[in-house]
Amino acid sequence: MRLAIADPPYPPLYSERFDAAGGESRIVSRSRSLRWYGDGSRGHKDPAPADFHPEASKWDDLGAHRQLMLDLIDKYDGWAIATTPDGLGAYGALPVSARIMSWVRPNGMPGGGRLISRWEPVIVFVPEARRARSTGMLVSDVLVAAAPRIGFAGAKPPEWTRWVLDALGYAPGADSVTDVFPGSGSVAAAADGMLAFATAEGAS
Repeated sequence: MRLAIADPPYPPLYSERFDAAGGESRIVSRSRSLRWYGDGSRGHKDPAPADFHPEASKWDDLGAHRQLMLDLIDKYDGWAIATTPDGLGAYGALPVSARIMSWVRPNGMPGGGRLISRWEPVIVFVPEARRARSTGMLVSDVLVAAAPRIGFAGAKPPEWTRWVLDALGYAPGADSVTDVFPGSGSVAAAADGMLAFATAEGAS
């Protein structure tokens, strides 16, 4: 099976403001991609993040996110996309068999709003042959794991990658896993670790 995990720069954050003339509302957006992956303000002195991407602004286009999903549908048997609760809409109508899993982050950072975001959705499309209960281990659609602080804005903890791979029914040694947006290398590390464990188990 060909599997893929995509953790792109997240869609822009939209909000409603009432500071226009006459008190009328207006919709404003703030680029997450430029702030965390481009040359925008990141709230600290480092001018270039570890995972700087010269085309970060591309991901401010909601159409780019929709196209990403369509490309994954076309090229892979199973896939997962990390995003934000408010970013789910950028992907439009999901495939009928897609599911939304929830990563709960106890150490989620507060933003500029009243509500602190403590979770992130993961759109998961499990390969058709691995959707039945009888095809492998059962996987919860909720993961509670702290976000790592390792210098990469979108880094996920090892538990996250193993959780997503388990949900996709990853078979070490039989499947290929593509990290569509390699950054910290956590996807490759998790896949290699699962392969090493499966190999050791098979040899014992």
